[in-house]
Amino acid sequence: MGILEPLVDVVGRLSFRAKLRITALVFGLPLLVAAGVLLAELNARVSALREERTALAVQVPVNALAAELHQLQAARQAMQEGAAGLDEFAAARLAAARAAMRTLRAEFAERGIRMANRPGTEPLLGQWDALAKRVGEGDLGETIAGLRSDLDRLNEETGLLIDGDASTSRLLDVMTGHYAALVRTTGTAATLGSVTLAKHSLRGSRRSELTMQRGNFNALVQWSMEALQKVAQEKPRLAAGLEDAGGRLNTAYLAIQEALTTKMLDTSDFDMEPAAFLALTQTAFAETVAIGDAIARATGVLLDDRLATLSMERNVVILAILVVLALVVTGFVAAYISIMRAVNGLSDAVNTMASGDLDARVDVTTRDELGDVGLQFNEMARSLAERTAQLREKSNDIHTLLLHMPQGVLTIVEGGVIHPEYSAHLENIFETDEVAGRCALDFLFGRSRIGADGRARIEATLSACLGEDRLNFDCNAHLLVNEVAGAMADGRVKILEFGWSPICDEHGVVEKIMVCVRDVTELRQLEAEARQQRRELEMIGQILGVQQEKFNDFIENSRRFAMENEKLLREAGDAPPERVAQLFRNMHTIKGNARTYGLLHLTNVAHEAEQAYDELRRNGGQSFDRERLLGQLQAVTDSLGHYAALNEEKLGRKGPGRRASAEKYYMVPRAEIEQLRAELDAVDPRAAQRDALAAALGRARARLHLIGTETLRDILAGVFSSLPSLARELGKEAPRLAVDDGGVHIRTPATDLLRNVFMHLYRNSMDHGIETAAERVGAGKPPAGEIRLDAALAGERLVLRLRDDGKGLALGHIRRQAAAKGLLAEASAGSDEDAAKLIFAAGFSTAKAVTEVSGRGVGMDAVRDFVVREGGDIRLRFTDDRAGADYRAFETIITLPARLATRPAVPAAGQPPANSGAGAAGESPGIVDSLLSLGGKLAHAS
Repeated sequence: MGILEPLVDVVGRLSFRAKLRITALVFGLPLLVAAGVLLAELNARVSALREERTALAVQVPVNALAAELHQLQAARQAMQEGAAGLDEFAAARLAAARAAMRTLRAEFAERGIRMANRPGTEPLLGQWDALAKRVGEGDLGETIAGLRSDLDRLNEETGLLIDGDASTSRLLDVMTGHYAALVRTTGTAATLGSVTLAKHSLRGSRRSELTMQRGNFNALVQWSMEALQKVAQEKPRLAAGLEDAGGRLNTAYLAIQEALTTKMLDTSDFDMEPAAFLALTQTAFAETVAIGDAIARATGVLLDDRLATLSMERNVVILAILVVLALVVTGFVAAYISIMRAVNGLSDAVNTMASGDLDARVDVTTRDELGDVGLQFNEMARSLAERTAQLREKSNDIHTLLLHMPQGVLTIVEGGVIHPEYSAHLENIFETDEVAGRCALDFLFGRSRIGADGRARIEATLSACLGEDRLNFDCNAHLLVNEVAGAMADGRVKILEFGWSPICDEHGVVEKIMVCVRDVTELRQLEAEARQQRRELEMIGQILGVQQEKFNDFIENSRRFAMENEKLLREAGDAPPERVAQLFRNMHTIKGNARTYGLLHLTNVAHEAEQAYDELRRNGGQSFDRERLLGQLQAVTDSLGHYAALNEEKLGRKGPGRRASAEKYYMVPRAEIEQLRAELDAVDPRAAQRDALAAALGRARARLHLIGTETLRDILAGVFSSLPSLARELGKEAPRLAVDDGGVHIRTPATDLLRNVFMHLYRNSMDHGIETAAERVGAGKPPAGEIRLDAALAGERLVLRLRDDGKGLALGHIRRQAAAKGLLAEASAGSDEDAAKLIFAAGFSTAKAVTEVSGRGVGMDAVRDFVVREGGDIRLRFTDDRAGADYRAFETIITLPARLATRPAVPAAGQPPANSGAGAAGESPGIVDSLLSLGGKLAHAS
């Protein structure tokens, strides 16, 4: 818009009256020009239509003259070939041609037609003396061609060849095209036929020419009749005349065609006189002229209708333009008077008020924007005195507000000092009445813990804002402190909240900076208590999601791992790799189990400790800081204690739960004891047969062996319940879990071991084995993977097999990782079995990135350590024959002492008891009495 400023300045110097007049000229002149252009266009269309009408009027006379000349030419050429009796015919045709020329001349004069000269040519139409001379003495062929050329030129210049109306265009096409062609064809047939009959010979090109002319009659008549029929259908009022013209046209040339066929083309006698043939063509010409008159009249009717319609449209437009111009002029004059009256009244009122008279008012006579301005001016004048009084009253109110408002408010002015006007509550907050004129930074931050650097930053920010544009404050406000803790004279600490706001003048320049101070000490204390309560509620919700005995087992095992880590840290003078690995395994197990049970606060604390151990492992123990590590371990211990305290004190879930201590007590459902007792009571030792007694004893032994055991599904329930959320975290489908325990029950002392081991193994299957749904579907697998666990007792060993239907063990990646770590000489070295063993190496991981789930190289190492501690073994076995492949299907086989499990078999009645696994031998002969006695004790204990 800057480019228009000079013009705006010039216009601004004009009076309002001059601006209105210029506006009238600017908008009125284009309107007048547009109206003139529209009228010129309409007049041009009317003139063009009139020229078409004029050109149409000479179509038949020109063609009539051409017909007479054709006849005269045919007679002369026939006489040259020896034909007799044509002198009178030729003289008659010459006289008729001159009469037609006079008729044409009169038509041109009446219509005012002027044929313009073209370079190199001179028109015949309009040069009547020259035309008369050429008719009498010249070459008639050239004269006919010249007439036709002039007529085509006239049609082109007047636009007669193309018309906007379809019906008119068809009739014009007949008149300017087919009609003229019929005259030319008839004339050509007359000349060729009369010469042929005079010579009694028809050979070569003349035969071909006559044949073509005979065919032309059919085509031209057919085309003309089709056009006339269409127009008759479109314009019913012209149908009668056009249908008559079409009928006459259909028969006008039949005699000529018959004579050409029977007397010339299909005979060698030529028994027809040239005069007789020329009489036929003369009749056809006369009929053609009559038909042309009929078609021209119909065409003229259509053109006259269009001319009348267009003239009426022009007159209507002229009338509309005059009405619009009259309305515009009248409206502008009325608007001019109304605007000037309002402007003059407003100007007088403003001048009166400027002189000091607040009673000035505008006489509002309009309801437009100027009238609104007048009303607003009157309202402004009325309220100005009221606002003057109100301003004084509000100043008093503000002063009173500053004295009594329960918030500290002060303003900082140039020089960084406090303005004398501030709220009285500010003295209560800072417990001093020495406020006005003091350095704002000393007053606000003198007793806070903000250092010299922080104060310097605040001081620079305030200096950059005061006296500068508002934008400076908006860009630097984030550098100002919003909350500080300040010490009072008696040592108490207050937490103060600051709100900074600029006070700007009318140009947006910051004059002062207002600071609102609030004492939020109690509020922050309440917020801290609320956060602690919210955290405890979250932890309680997490605890309630775990069964009591599982939770107590987890707390007990985690404390044992934490105590082991503390012992390792206190005894370590440095950080040897084996100690770091053990620290890692213990903390990773705590975190994994906490994550499995959904104890998220403990998971986060354990993750931080695990991060520190990861640092130790990566730099070889060089950053070993015992105190820092002990502090992190203490945080884990405290979190465990907090969870345990909430479980016991808030939830009242004291004691080890349903299972109690597996080493001291067995907790058995009362119904099970009652059933066992009923079975034993049903046997009379004195009367029973030996086999029945032995069978009852076997069933009792089998039931007793199940006391103090759990199924694999019960033990791993917590692990199984955590897998769907882990799958969502990894972007995979929740797996299908299949467990075939073969009837094996696990003894209570081994449950924690299996829970820790399979927590790692199932998470590894989800992270490294099972693919995403898209990958599985692409490989022809179901979207959800399957993880299968089988258990069996084989001799003195408990055998557990875990496998999944994922992509298998990434042997190629393992080899590359091992080569990079120096565990293999090269990536292709060693057998598949040797490469598979590397996953049990301390610190080795196949994960591509460190995540919450994997990547720290501590999972399989910890699993092997757990298994070996209990006298077991773990290994991988490939289940396919794709040796050397990058991925191979495998299963993890864990063997443990059979004493950790049992598989009792309950014999049928009448059968001896079967061996029930480890611990089943060595029963004494008086076992029945012992069982009966034990059953009573157990029932009593339950």
